[in-house]
Amino acid sequence: MAKQMKGLFLNKEEYWRAFQVYRNNMVGGHGGLDVKQVVEMVLSSREVAELKILSVGTGNGTVDEPLVDFIADRFPNVVYVAVEPDKDELQKFIALTASKKTQHKWENVRFEFHAEKIENYMEKVDKDVVAFHLIHTIHCAYYFTDPVDVLLRLYQMLTKEGILINVTASGKIGELNMIMANSYSSPNYTYMNSEYLEGKVALRLPRAVFTTITQPGMCRINECFNEESRDGNDLLNFMTMVLNFRKNAPKEIFDEILSFLKNEITCESNGDALISWDSTYLIMQK
Repeated sequence: MAKQMKGLFLNKEEYWRAFQVYRNNMVGGHGGLDVKQVVEMVLSSREVAELKILSVGTGNGTVDEPLVDFIADRFPNVVYVAVEPDKDELQKFIALTASKKTQHKWENVRFEFHAEKIENYMEKVDKDVVAFHLIHTIHCAYYFTDPVDVLLRLYQMLTKEGILINVTASGKIGELNMIMANSYSSPNYTYMNSEYLEGKVALRLPRAVFTTITQPGMCRINECFNEESRDGNDLLNFMTMVLNFRKNAPKEIFDEILSFLKNEITCESNGDALISWDSTYLIMQK
């Protein structure tokens, strides 16, 4: 039976420290593709009087910023709905938009901010009235109560020919997620990879048009094998989304994860031990 552990995301300070360690150890950037480029690809030929976008799990807006820069230059009128359950992080996004407007940027973008889970937002809106040209969920489906059900409901909120973009872990980090799925259970987090999610969605929407694009990435994990390393332990926490994974994980699970990492690393001539940390974009057109 899967054991229930305390999730890393329940401790905001520990989560953001671990996230920064992960960012610092990504090698060669984050691959050759980013969210802005994917949005440019799918919206490049669109001509609408008012573009409506729903951004789910926006956090502090740093991921959204280059997207909004692009659409503000490309479209005359934009409605940008941001849904984020963390009020403190959403407040940073609100401050960012205010700063941009004082610089006479984003003046043609009307923002709506909702400090709540996406499930609560969907219950309040009339999907027959509120229709979006683009909905994106960037590495946040793990936090949905039922990831497949939420994505299907979001798909129904698209306009005709609207686009839903979901980004989920793939590569070796995706495989690690599936190992975790067989080891732990959490009421607030779903361990999965892109292949799992795509397969589940395809079964429910067999006629939907799907496109997948994988953004390659590599992460340096040398310090994960040093039990005295704070950075190594933070990175293990972020990989597994378990608070104090080295200390709290049952020995057999800890050993399985460390063995997996040792077996899957690519060793570079400079001594770096790397593991593939890919992201796959699942692009669905209605």
